Amino acid sequence: MSGTLRTNKGFTLVEMIIVMAIFVVVIAITGSAFNRIASQALSLTKTAESNIAGIVGLDSMRADIESAGYGLPWSFSQAITYSEAAVAPGTTLNDNGSVYASDPTQNNVPRAIMSTNNVVSTDPAVVFNGSDVLTVRSQSVATDVASKQWTYIESAVRPNTNPNPDKHHWSADNLADTAKVVLINPIANLQPTNQLVVNSSTGAWTAPFDNYSTIGKPPIYNDAEKKSDAFIIYGVDDSTDLRMPFNRADFYVRRPATSEESWARLPQRCNTSSGILFKGLVRQSDGVYDELPLLDCVLDMQVVYELRTAGSNLSTNSDVLNTQPPDTVRSLTPKEVREQVKAIKVYILTHDGGRDRNYTFPTPTIRVGPGDGTGRTYDFAANGIPDWQNYRWRVYQIVASPRNLIGNISR
Repeated sequence: MSGTLRTNKGFTLVEMIIVMAIFVVVIAITGSAFNRIASQALSLTKTAESNIAGIVGLDSMRADIESAGYGLPWSFSQAITYSEAAVAPGTTLNDNGSVYASDPTQNNVPRAIMSTNNVVSTDPAVVFNGSDVLTVRSQSVATDVASKQWTYIESAVRPNTNPNPDKHHWSADNLADTAKVVLINPIANLQPTNQLVVNSSTGAWTAPFDNYSTIGKPPIYNDAEKKSDAFIIYGVDDSTDLRMPFNRADFYVRRPATSEESWARLPQRCNTSSGILFKGLVRQSDGVYDELPLLDCVLDMQVVYELRTAGSNLSTNSDVLNTQPPDTVRSLTPKEVREQVKAIKVYILTHDGGRDRNYTFPTPTIRVGPGDGTGRTYDFAANGIPDWQNYRWRVYQIVASPRNLIGNISR
């Protein structure tokens, strides 16, 4: 009968230690790989979030720039009094009170678009030092319903008793009776003037929609004259009394204070020296901003203009263009802005995602603007940006052509 082989021999301590060491090495390699994969996935997720936010916010900014000049008066039939921004950084861009020795007919007339160049600021909670501030004047830059609506009134014809102009309606898009409006006379003395209509007796230039006639009405003609004039009625605000015969939005970079509302604070993923690109809508009630954050983690914004050379033939497509900084446009009259501004280029320095210790940005400086001397070269170290090497910096570029300026009207 065969016996069963039995032994009491097991694994030695040395064998157990070797096996455990192998397990530790495998776990360490796997954990390190997992950490790298997780870190890269998180970085890609934050980068994607940054790109989506950038697309949405900057597309809104582009639309506002393209609307510059919409419903804006080109001239005044008589002097009027109005106010604009009451807070920084917008106060330096106010046009009320502007006087032009070269063309007094443009005194106090608002320019459709303008900006400061490398603003000087000691308070980043107001605006970043060295950045630009862009102002867009247009009825449609506001967020209220009235600012997106308009209609027109035509001349009445005698011999009707006390004839009233015909006020046209657009059914669902009708202006509310309480909406604050302005009237624009598009043609005066057979010339395109977009003149603000002002009551010659009272000086009134705005009224509720249901009482527009207190501002003025188109002329009355006899049927035999075969004439008819029209005034355009632009909605400006739903109900607030107007301080400006237009709406205005300013774009600027600032770092909100920690005491401000949570929706306006800098996200944790952003470099601590960066700020937020804001759209500040100048309130009609008091000239203070209603702010909308457009893009986070921003260090700088630079604005460059593409201008037609004075005297270019606007009746042809053979434009003579040149690139100019904001100061050049600030020296132009409103009429020159309408005729010469072809395009606005905005350059915004920001970063994708958050800080990445495994990444090193390749250069200590970055160009914010074209390479023709306009804009500026941003030096991270000189501006005291902490850990700048570990962020994926990039420059967004917006190119927009305002559709309501003479220089961009289809010919």
